[in-house]
Amino acid sequence: MMSDLRFFKSFFILIFVLFSVNGVDASEDIAHTKHNLAANPDILASSNGTINLNGDICVFCHTPHGGRTDVAGGGAPLWNRRLPVAGAYTPYTSPNFDAAGSNPGQPKGVSLACLSCHDGTIAFDSLINAPGSGGFFTSNKTATGPGGSIGLNFTLNGGVDPTNKTFKSGNRTDSTIGGFAFYDSAGVSNGNAGGAAPFPNLTTDLSDDHPVGMVIPATDPQFNEIRTNLTNIAVQGTDGHLAGSNKVFWITRDAASLQTDKRDRLRAYPSTFPTNPDDAYIECASCHNPHEASRPGGQPASTAPINVTTVNNSRFLRAPTPSQPGIDMNDRNASSALCLSCHQK
Repeated sequence: MMSDLRFFKSFFILIFVLFSVNGVDASEDIAHTKHNLAANPDILASSNGTINLNGDICVFCHTPHGGRTDVAGGGAPLWNRRLPVAGAYTPYTSPNFDAAGSNPGQPKGVSLACLSCHDGTIAFDSLINAPGSGGFFTSNKTATGPGGSIGLNFTLNGGVDPTNKTFKSGNRTDSTIGGFAFYDSAGVSNGNAGGAAPFPNLTTDLSDDHPVGMVIPATDPQFNEIRTNLTNIAVQGTDGHLAGSNKVFWITRDAASLQTDKRDRLRAYPSTFPTNPDDAYIECASCHNPHEASRPGGQPASTAPINVTTVNNSRFLRAPTPSQPGIDMNDRNASSALCLSCHQK
């Protein structure tokens, strides 16, 4: 009997260790990411001491009271920011582009939430409900488009235009190491003390970016596997999309292989719900998790100091399908495993 107990104890310890090593859980720790706008050295937001280093982090996107609940059908919970104008973008196009859906290539729903910072037209502090009491800005809840600053301070202004408090226009240039590189307007690149580059000001010209706001193509054979699994009840389970629901769709090429933690799963959104609830749209958050903190070499402990180095995480990527070869949970598109979780190439 003792031998059996020792065996099962050892077995479960082994399983725990394996899961830990493979990093099956999402690596969410927004305090140690560039989305910590109170600590990001390009942003450093503050307001009379109410937003400080390691202080209010969530407020730049979410609020517990008075937020919008209609962004992406709730896909961006209790949203606390002014939104950009839908349909104002120059979308990607190509002779090989088979995208379908309503205005394919025009960002929808949850993508508009991301672009409320990343298209460079709306102030970082275009909040609906400011930190503390007495700071509710109805106009940012109802209006869309440029503007909306509520008067927060941005200490270094390395990445913030002081006139309208939007992203400064970033520069893109050749790099002698690592290929294509982003530089901020001060010429600061990744690894320098002055900034947490790369600097993703995409602008409203999305013609050179992976398309969003598009239904997964129905006529391209490379997507046959993921299309099949979008309607596979065994894959979607009780927390994925069932016909007619306002739930996200889990994306996987392998019906037997899905990330354990649903925050890590690739996904599509019912962006035109309730009109077309079963159209599966690719949006920014299909591949990106704005709270994800992984980076090559591993992320810092949650108790680690928050500084230029520790907020300089990777690309906020979700995780590849577990059956994809070459997975590295700290470098999530190693071996292009994330791309190949959708694209059959």
